[in-house]
Amino acid sequence: MTTPIFAALDMDAVIYQVTGMCVVFCCLTLLSVILTISGSVAQRMDAGRKARAEAAKAAATPPPAAPAAAPAVAVPEPTPAEVAALAAGIYDAARSSITPQVVAAIAAAVKVTVGQEARILDIKPVNPAYGQDGRNAVMNSHFPVRG
Repeated sequence: MTTPIFAALDMDAVIYQVTGMCVVFCCLTLLSVILTISGSVAQRMDAGRKARAEAAKAAATPPPAAPAAAPAVAVPEPTPAEVAALAAGIYDAARSSITPQVVAAIAAAVKVTVGQEARILDIKPVNPAYGQDGRNAVMNSHFPVRG
């Protein structure tokens, strides 16, 4: 005696579905095997290419010579005028609420970027209203007007 669930099933449709699933799984397995084999072949080819490149590089470079002593770089002493200008800049910065650390960071950045010929004449803080206006514009663009 068959149960009512199996009686309503058409066995040809079930066999068709199972066969389709088997074909799909077989194709996926075959693709997985092909990709694994091609990946290992590519890795071997890449390893061989790297080994040949390193061998050519090792053959082309002469053995390293004894390291020579690095020449000492003379750092010029600041002149009294430069020290006075820096002190005046730090004093002005402290008066305008810019810390000496910020002044030192700005001076270092200018020296690295521009070089010895650069000179900082004045450092002024930016008006905080400028930043606040920008933040307000961004925030207002995210919220629709409610009315």
